[in-house]
Amino acid sequence: MTNLLLQDPFAVLKEYPDKLAHILENPLRTECLQFSPRGDYLALGCANGGVVIYDVDTHRPVQFLGSKLGAHIRSVQSVSWSLCGRYILSAGQDWSVKLWDLGAPEQPLKQIALQSSVWNCQWIDSDVFTCIATAVEEDRAFIIDFRDIPKVRPLGVSDGSGSATSQGYVLTSVVHSKSREVVVTGTSKGWINFYRLCGSEEFELIKSLRIANSNIKHLIVSQNGEKLAINSSDRIIRQYSLNISEDTSAVEVELEHKYQDVINKLQWNSIFFGSKSADYLVASTHGSSAHELYLWETHSGTLVRVFEGAEEELMDIDWNFYNMSIVSNGLESGDVYAWSIVPAPKWSALAPDFEEVEENIDYQEKEDEFDQVHEQEQQQEIDLVEEVDIDLRARERYDVRGNDLLIPRFTIPTDYERILIMKQAMAQDVAEESA
Repeated sequence: MTNLLLQDPFAVLKEYPDKLAHILENPLRTECLQFSPRGDYLALGCANGGVVIYDVDTHRPVQFLGSKLGAHIRSVQSVSWSLCGRYILSAGQDWSVKLWDLGAPEQPLKQIALQSSVWNCQWIDSDVFTCIATAVEEDRAFIIDFRDIPKVRPLGVSDGSGSATSQGYVLTSVVHSKSREVVVTGTSKGWINFYRLCGSEEFELIKSLRIANSNIKHLIVSQNGEKLAINSSDRIIRQYSLNISEDTSAVEVELEHKYQDVINKLQWNSIFFGSKSADYLVASTHGSSAHELYLWETHSGTLVRVFEGAEEELMDIDWNFYNMSIVSNGLESGDVYAWSIVPAPKWSALAPDFEEVEENIDYQEKEDEFDQVHEQEQQQEIDLVEEVDIDLRARERYDVRGNDLLIPRFTIPTDYERILIMKQAMAQDVAEESA
């Protein structure tokens, strides 16, 4: 990241990736993925129940969770990093949500089982080990507290009969990026609900709104907390402005844009906001003939780019703001496709007066071009230059893209023995599938 200043600024400061730069082959079939907070690592939840951590720079696995790829018994549906980058939540079709310490990945630090397969899980507060999860055919979301003895409590209003309410099943949930005590849930009948968490046991419904007559498939809140995007089964992605009062007792939402493919009538698998100010929205398309990612500009609502190159339908999406990379996993192969900026080497970026030439040229020296300046005149010029104190100890707060460089970074210890075991298990799985 420190070498970004030495590259062409017009390439470095691009606001979205250029082209497909790498394909990460994962024989265990990727089902979900997420970058670490600093973008150093990429966590992959796999179809066989494994969770594999890849190094972004080398594109090689550095750690896997559990013993002999035993993070979960069945497919992993969701992974979520803590803000410090040391802990990971994983949830799967084996009905369990597990908390992992990457410093000791052999066994989960804590775990708890729900009543059905888990759709997704997300941190509420990683400092106190609390998260929110949604499960199959449940009319409420679940707040999970991993402190001391793990416990779970429902979040939502039930009709008391054990069946789903008039709003349908809760399919997805998201935590507000700024006001962590505000949680948004989406249901199978097109309702979104805003809850305010009041302490460890209480919550308050502060707003309920029906935005569609179909399933809410995906919810995301921008990093600055000012935008909310909703993907529903009616083939429309809705973008709302989001305003939460200072005491989090009131929420205002206003529809800004609707995104859809009016020609092909495509469904959307996943959505994600790009950049901290949510200038862009990216979505993966549903269907055997759709292999692209669509990118819209959120202020005007116009389509600005279609990312091509994948050979299969794409599912989950994540965006690494530190190296400007978008990743998405393929439905059939489970491989991970990465689009990023590939700047051409420009030596002129090393010095402002450096000029690149296509071929050698004859240079004629001027008569006084290299004459030595009198030492006294040279010293006078040096004295006139204003002295500037340079701090060599304090770290830079932001990089050239405005990303915070002081976010805590956890270096995952590489366990080569476990990596060899993982590779052997991968080879065995591939052999069994081919047989």
